[in-house]
Amino acid sequence: MRLEILTEEKSMEVFLRGLLPRILLDTFVLDSNCFIHSHEGKSHLVKSIPRKMKAYPKFPEEVRVLIIHDQDSNDCIKLKNKLTKLCSAELHCLVRIACRELENWYLGDFKAIECVFPEVNAAKYLGKAKYRTADRLTGAEEIKKLSKEFSKTQTAREIGKVIDFKNNKSVSFNHFISGLQKLLAY
Repeated sequence: MRLEILTEEKSMEVFLRGLLPRILLDTFVLDSNCFIHSHEGKSHLVKSIPRKMKAYPKFPEEVRVLIIHDQDSNDCIKLKNKLTKLCSAELHCLVRIACRELENWYLGDFKAIECVFPEVNAAKYLGKAKYRTADRLTGAEEIKKLSKEFSKTQTAREIGKVIDFKNNKSVSFNHFISGLQKLLAY
């Protein structure tokens, strides 16, 4: 079996490279039978999906597909439906939307943010009402306020290695984790 992951940008790929080895079943190994393909933005990702959906059924092994897209200002349900319609009925496909953006997943785990940015005192933010619903914030902007050291790619690289995937407060991150587990359990 093979897992193909399609992302809209490099920072999601970098994040997943830190996260996935900690949660994938032993049967999946990055760059062996689990491949992450980052794209140069949303339109590049959307344009590539139909081509890939035609190619995957021709592969010698069974292919499972995971598509991850940021919500940004889109209607989450409409966006997910649009992407799902591009998927092949012949394949096990999963579409997950990061509400609002990848960085919101980080805000669901302030201890991970503190690991990457030691100047951020996680205890100071854990009780604040503003941060109880991580998916409602503008993730990157919030993290920029917390640390002047924030950089999308470097933060993704570091936080993917430490983010708590069992106790995260981001609902969309939890949907991503549970969906991935179901996709791989078929």
